[in-house]
Amino acid sequence: MTPRTVVVTGFGIFRNYKVNASWEVAQVLPETGIADELNINLVTINIPVSYKDVDQIVPALWDQHKPSLMVHLGVSHLVKTLTVELIANGHGYCGMDIYGNCPDDKCLVNNVIETGLKMECTDELDICTSRDAGRYLWTKSINSFSIFAFILFVLYRYLCEYIYFKSLCINKNQTIFIHVPQLDQDNTAHKLAEKLKCVIKKLLEQVTE
Repeated sequence: MTPRTVVVTGFGIFRNYKVNASWEVAQVLPETGIADELNINLVTINIPVSYKDVDQIVPALWDQHKPSLMVHLGVSHLVKTLTVELIANGHGYCGMDIYGNCPDDKCLVNNVIETGLKMECTDELDICTSRDAGRYLWTKSINSFSIFAFILFVLYRYLCEYIYFKSLCINKNQTIFIHVPQLDQDNTAHKLAEKLKCVIKKLLEQVTE
């Protein structure tokens, strides 16, 4: 079987983040053996925290690699675990990027797109749902790794949501965004990469080309 391509992006440093956990996790993901285990061609890309770079790089990644799955990673100090985002907005971006720029709302699309990827309830994946604060809670233990993934309905209007919206516009059925927590003893880059591998496996099971 021909390996499918999975593109995983992480962001570079910005603001007070001297290390961006999203890129740290993406960098060590190959060390988990994901390529051989899932029979995929894994591509990892570091993207500057810049609207212009996202506008240029994201379409190029889709054109060049034609991925079965596009996984965008971003860091958030508000999350304590892998956090899967479901929707992205096309307008309302006022947070300045590393170059001090932000998009002109007049040039943006006033639209909301939801990913077509769902967290199906199977024997291998237990899903608990909660309507509290618009959040779902997905939990599962795979290979001794406890995965906790909050699936959110609202992102902060910054580069994380911006890059997600750009990819959703291209293919909403093969795009996901995952926030990762800041790195610490409990959440090392390698531990988060192992959890991410399990999530990618589940997402690939839903992708039909």
